[in-house]
Amino acid sequence: MVNLLPIASGKGGVGKSSISVNLAILLARQSKKVVLADFDLGGANLHTLLGLKNNHAGLGNFIYKQTADISELLQDTFEPNLKFIAGDCLYPGTANINQGTKRKIIKGLNSLDADYVIMDLGAGTTYNTLDFYLLTYNSILVSTPELTSVMNAYSFLKAAAFRFFMRQFKAKSDERRMIDEYIAGSTSGTEMSFLEMVTKVCKKFKATGKAARAELEKYRPQAIMNMGQTAADLEMAKRLRSLVMNKLGIKMDFVGFLPKDEGVSYAVALRSPLAVTAPDCKFVQGVGTAVTRILEHTYQYNELNVFDSEDEDDLEVLGNEFESGE
Repeated sequence: MVNLLPIASGKGGVGKSSISVNLAILLARQSKKVVLADFDLGGANLHTLLGLKNNHAGLGNFIYKQTADISELLQDTFEPNLKFIAGDCLYPGTANINQGTKRKIIKGLNSLDADYVIMDLGAGTTYNTLDFYLLTYNSILVSTPELTSVMNAYSFLKAAAFRFFMRQFKAKSDERRMIDEYIAGSTSGTEMSFLEMVTKVCKKFKATGKAARAELEKYRPQAIMNMGQTAADLEMAKRLRSLVMNKLGIKMDFVGFLPKDEGVSYAVALRSPLAVTAPDCKFVQGVGTAVTRILEHTYQYNELNVFDSEDEDDLEVLGNEFESGE
């Protein structure tokens, strides 16, 4: 069984890609067959962090049907158990794929001979990013202790929670129309209450609402706080977890608290991950702790969140609402 592990962030510059690379390496060193896939479809550059040349077919070739089998995209790396799938920003429109193409990609990933497929997603709340992020109940979100990063992380999870709940109902259903009306009826400049919306939908549609709430209770995202330096930074992580619980009713687990390390930037410049050049540094040790916790989970594919073909644009509204936070 393939464990799909999407990794996202509410904003760029939080070290998500460096974490993804080092996480993949350390998982591979635990005798797991790992595939690291670059899902930043609008700005793919994960190959640079691995020291690989950008001369191999990537997801763009699969999306535009130049490659029929996603396994043909697999590249060898310096780690025997680690394969790589490049992204692609050379083809216009690659970042704006439709629902059918997304289903085809996920079907291909699930067919790979791998224990884990780590999906390094683009930052922000575009509908593609959230759809891929919601493929499991325990996807990972990366933040830093900086206040704007924490608030963007919360905004990302809020958009994901709305999307997750909406996906429990059929396209063009009365339940979805009620959710759309709730979003459209929110007052500009005020925060939409996710819990209030869930309560109202479940009260009006008792059977389907009960099933949707049961699914929501399974949703337990994981988080990694990066670039921590002080005890106050750890408090920011606790504040984020508390905010998500109080505002969204969602439990969130932290699987890693990583120290700020200037070596991360040097590793990017050298095109060689810290897990290779400085395996004993505190950053890599922190990633190792995250790996231990990740191995304790089974990343169940969220079949109820399979993409619908009839609601292509509903998340564009959500993305615009939540991109700036509360």
